[in-house]
Amino acid sequence: MPISRVLWWLSSGRAAMAMFEQYPDLLTVAEVMEILRLGRRSVYQLIDDGTLAARKMAGKHRIPKRNLVQIISAISPEICYNRERENSDALQQ
Repeated sequence: MPISRVLWWLSSGRAAMAMFEQYPDLLTVAEVMEILRLGRRSVYQLIDDGTLAARKMAGKHRIPKRNLVQIISAISPEICYNRERENSDALQQ
């Protein structure tokens, strides 16, 4: 598969949606912590500053999975690829 097609697939959100099939449509803060590998404070900070849309239901935050997918899809695959490449170069030295 050509790299341009892979980059398109990654940026379209389809890759992110496929990665999170096992999660429910409404995520808890704990599930977001697991997905993003962030601490509780960091997730609440994303919610408070409006980066991550959330609603309170029965006194607890619920984050629509599609909002999380949009955030992940907005990250340029080229940036991730370059960082991975730089990290592997640094390890070889």
